[in-house]
Order: sequence, then structure tokens, then C-alpha cells
Amino acid sequence: MASFELAKRDEDLKYQLIKNLLTDKLLLPSTSTLASSTADIITWVIQDARSRYASNPERLVAAISASTEANALAVWSSSRNDWIVLSYGLMERLQSGADNLGDRIAAAFPEVMHSELMQRLLQKNSLPGFRTTLGSFIYFGAIAFFAGHEAGHHLSGHDGHFVKGAHAEHSNTSDMLENSAWLRAQALEQDADLIGLDLARRGMTKLLMQLCEVGSFSPAQQQSYQRVLAVLIAVGAMAAVLRVVPREIEWEGVPRLRHPPSVVRVLTLAASLSASFKESFGQLDATSRKWIRLMSLEIAASATILPGTPVDKIYQERLKRGGEPAAIRATGIRKALNDPQFRDYLGRLATELQFVRPKLKPRT
Repeated sequence: MASFELAKRDEDLKYQLIKNLLTDKLLLPSTSTLASSTADIITWVIQDARSRYASNPERLVAAISASTEANALAVWSSSRNDWIVLSYGLMERLQSGADNLGDRIAAAFPEVMHSELMQRLLQKNSLPGFRTTLGSFIYFGAIAFFAGHEAGHHLSGHDGHFVKGAHAEHSNTSDMLENSAWLRAQALEQDADLIGLDLARRGMTKLLMQLCEVGSFSPAQQQSYQRVLAVLIAVGAMAAVLRVVPREIEWEGVPRLRHPPSVVRVLTLAASLSASFKESFGQLDATSRKWIRLMSLEIAASATILPGTPVDKIYQERLKRGGEPAAIRATGIRKALNDPQFRDYLGRLATELQFVRPKLKPRT
């Protein structure tokens, strides 16, 4: 990430870092093995996102903040730089849960784990700081999604809306936004989520293709490859979004949020993933896509449940009963699917996004 010196000289970036992350201290990739690995992942995302710029792609740059706050920023500078910023606190939080999610994947998808392709991948060296190679893959997917989400704000030209010069993934402001501004902000978040998902999917595909070291696949290998890739992409993306713990939607509080409720975000991404797999992975049948979508939600949701909480009590009861995945029920994801307000809300987001698009400044 050659943008370190550029970041230190950017006064607009410095202002936004202090405002949103409480420090303007930046980290070089060489600071730690985690920072170095993360910088490599971000670089992959930036290279892909830059290819979509109609002009001046080099304006998309990134920096790692030393902040212990778990946050990510998109910053629009008067120097015409489009900044992506991930905090070290976010990186540590994602790292801490990645190996656990890897263990959950192994339990949920035994046929994937026992495949020749996955066994070959698991023999690769994991990133430093991870117990398992599988955990490092999940971390790759989660970081790629966060970086892709912030790149999505730039690609779609959301600076036409975020006129204060920056957007934070987690805002300390919870005041009611005027008129329909909350709906517009949430629609733009969903827009950035879907771009981030696409960039993460492409990054994971590129990574696994390099690691596979196979010139061409037989039909059976192709099916196995697509299944492995779909599982890792799905859980990696869910791992990123479910850092915002999903719970039942309190509709009266939605206008106080600058992001869609987390349940909405995960369900939208899960649906988008399934559609993407249908389009790109011709060897995955409808049953496989449905199972991967369901279990990726279950794996990530279960990892957010704290022992001894009321949600955990519901979770444990559901586990004893068997049947429908318990975490989806306990965290409110299952209920949202049958909530008529949920469908109405999604329609409002889509309408608002179409309304605001002509006012944006897309880079594509």
C-alpha cells in the first residue's frame, strides 16, 4: 500500500480519522503480520475496483488506521482522493472469530471438507496469526467485503449524498435524520453492500484459483470447486456483516438508523449470493444453493450468540428440538422473512435508490 505517505499529507483524511476513529495515527503494513496480510487483501480489492473507474482510477487509495475502534470509513478528500480506511480494531475483531467460524464450516459441510480440492487447499500455509487455513480464508472474505463495501460507496458516487466528506460503517450518531434522509442513507448502504459482495466474491475466486494450481478441471472437479468457493464466499461475507449482531427488527427505531437493520443486510446479501451462484456456478443445483445460503446464515448467526443471554436460551431450546437451524430462529432472521413489514421496507429501499441515483456521482 504505497498510499501511506499520501495519507499522512491529506488534511481532509486526518480530520475524518480524528472525528470518526479518535486518532489520526496510521499503520504501515510492515507494522505487524496481520496488517501486512490485510494490506494484501485490500490491494486485491482496490485493483479490481479501480478497473471499474471510467477515469483516474488511481484516485482510489487505502489506509490502515491504528484505532482500536472496530470501524471502516469511506472518505472523500478535497485532493480528489477516494479513501478506503479500515481500522486495526476491526481487523483484530474479525481475526478473533475467523478460526471459530472455520470450525463451524467443518461441522456444517463435511462433504465439502472431505473433498479432494478442499483437502489440497487446507495443506496451504494459513496467514500468520490464524490457527487454521480455513480461518484465514474466512478472514480474507470478511476483509474483502469490508474493503469492497467502502469501495462501493466510491464507485457509486455516494459523495453526492454524504456531503460531510466521509461515511463511517459504525456511526456514533443515532439522532433522527430529517424527512426521508434515513431511508436514503440506508438505501445507499444496501447499494454499497452488494458491490462489496461482488468484489469479495471476485477476490476469493482469484485467490482460490491461484492456490488450486490446476490448469483445468474435470466436470467432477468443477462441481467440487464451485461448492468450496460458494461456501467460503458465503460465510466470509456473512462474517463481515454479522459483526453487527442480528436481532429482531424494531420497526419504530429504524428511522434512527443510518444503516439498514442487520437482519435486512444479511438476508439481502444471502439472496444476492444465491442469485450470483445461480448465474456464475452452473454446477450448483438449486438444492445446493439453498443449503449453502441457509447454513452460511446459521453459521455466522450462531457465532454472534453470547452464552447465558436470552437469545442463547432460545438457541439452546431450538437445538434440542432439532429441525430448523436454531440460530436463524433465535436471532430473528427467520421471523423477518415472514414479516409483511420486511417486504414493504425492501420495496421502499429499492424505490429510494432509484430516486437518488440521478443525483449521485458514479466513478464507473
